[in-house]
Amino acid sequence: MPKVLITETVLRDAQQSLVQGRLKLQHVLPIAKTLDDIGYHALDAWGGWTFAAQVRALKEDPWQRLRAMRAAIVKTPLQMLIRGQTLLGQSHQPDDVVRAFIEQAVEDGIRVIKMFDPLNDLRNLEVPVEVARKAGARVIGALVYSPSPVADESRVVKSASRLKAMGVDWIGIEDVAGILAPVDARGLVTAITSATRLPVTIHSHSTTALAPISYFAAIEAGATGIDTALSALAWGASQPATETMVASLRDGPYDTGLDLNVIGQASRYFDEIHDEYLEFQDPIAFRNDVLVLQHQLPAPVLAVLIRNLRERNAIDRYDRLLQELLLVRQEMGYPPMAAPINRIAANQALANTLSDKRYQHIEQPFRDYVKGLFGEPPGPIDPEVRKRALGSSNAITLRPADLLQPGIDRARREMRKQGLNPSGVDQVLTYILFPEDAPNILRPAGHRAETPAAAAPAPEPPPAPPPAPVAPGPANPTEAAAREFTVEVDGEPYRVRILGDGAAPATAAAPAASGPTAAQRAGGDGAIQAPMQGMVVKVKVKSGDRVRLGDVVVVLEAMKMQNDIVATVGGTVREVFAKEGAIVAPNEVLMTIG
Repeated sequence: MPKVLITETVLRDAQQSLVQGRLKLQHVLPIAKTLDDIGYHALDAWGGWTFAAQVRALKEDPWQRLRAMRAAIVKTPLQMLIRGQTLLGQSHQPDDVVRAFIEQAVEDGIRVIKMFDPLNDLRNLEVPVEVARKAGARVIGALVYSPSPVADESRVVKSASRLKAMGVDWIGIEDVAGILAPVDARGLVTAITSATRLPVTIHSHSTTALAPISYFAAIEAGATGIDTALSALAWGASQPATETMVASLRDGPYDTGLDLNVIGQASRYFDEIHDEYLEFQDPIAFRNDVLVLQHQLPAPVLAVLIRNLRERNAIDRYDRLLQELLLVRQEMGYPPMAAPINRIAANQALANTLSDKRYQHIEQPFRDYVKGLFGEPPGPIDPEVRKRALGSSNAITLRPADLLQPGIDRARREMRKQGLNPSGVDQVLTYILFPEDAPNILRPAGHRAETPAAAAPAPEPPPAPPPAPVAPGPANPTEAAAREFTVEVDGEPYRVRILGDGAAPATAAAPAASGPTAAQRAGGDGAIQAPMQGMVVKVKVKSGDRVRLGDVVVVLEAMKMQNDIVATVGGTVREVFAKEGAIVAPNEVLMTIG
């Protein structure tokens, strides 16, 4: 058996990192057999943020997608990623939901489950590990690599030993920002393998360009597995290229045994379809940035912060923002900078940077973090910050999911009230995780039918998505969906607005050519503005509704996280400009209240 095993990420993390998880099932199935024939240890193919992208943007049933992939990929184990008790979302789920999700995933074709907790609070992995083992999956218990004064090598080894006692099959080192240096990779792998005698696998990103060197150092220290991506979707925010790692190890003691010619065929296929996903490729995701070693934020998260500063004419506060980010993380108890915690820290640092007073504005996710609803951070939270976030109330000390009531039966009742009749627990689980979006794919009948084993083509598709291939398009088909970027040329910033290519060109281009939209022109007292670029997930009010100060009026998805936009004044909603599915720019007015 080869001494180094390769897990291919092109179907999940690679396309999540570079094209926002938009890879369609119709583009997966034609290459499935070639991927299956390469001889990978596993295919990272499901879970993570791609589940949300399938529900919200692609209008695909993720469970049908999984069954279709399993029918077409018969030799290579399919792997999924979950974030412990949160599974795929932003908040913790009840134990019955976690059990049902893992059992259903294994039934539908998952053979390897990698799981980590964003805070490395292993209490949040107890139920997932137990259920996955009983279901017969191979379990990778991963630890987020995020250096700090309270997270040293001995602490990591202690956690790895506890994961072994919990029953995991492999130990994973999860480097979400690409900051694992070769010397640390060598030391961690040596210490973990010595303490646990379990195989160790390394997952990193190429953000700082350290990953290939760190992979090789880890392999020399005894790592058994590494995660790579076909070169068509490699580098930058993605993983190192599969071809590069296979070639660098060939004919030596760590030869992977994989055929570069077959790998090249698969990579050329993804090169050929590359242009279909151009509008989802943020240039920031393709660049290298060693400064990530300081703040540990993945490049796309930092890019959103920079864009917010520019939109507020506050780019001169950039250095202050970076310093504020380091300080906020310290005050939060040095949490690992994995999603969703990294975005909670980033949003608070931005709010502190733009406010007259630090912690003048605190969003609910930050309060939930301080309350302990995500788990226990590695270090103590600053007492003054705790007081500002919680007032006189205390944080919880028990496992967050112990506070939650069972969720599946309650969700079934809610679905029936909406006229949804789930034909399987998979549909109930989709609704629980994404209650606002799931009805769009669950209302049509027939989603639960198994994909025949002989069927390589895609299953019966859901209703056609909106014409523009962005997620999901505006309610008015003549209004082009758009994404906005700030790009630099010779140091000068320029705003670029990219329109979806499915809308009618004459009418779609007009708003961009003629200046700001009506929503962007509106303003004055009572204007509720988008704090950042994002997609409108839900508009909770309509013209004429009465709202109170602090009521949630819009749910905005940004940086892979749903953000509640609240009324900053009380009164009557005058006009609503936000449309569900539309992409809004920073400072764009969503509605007016007066």
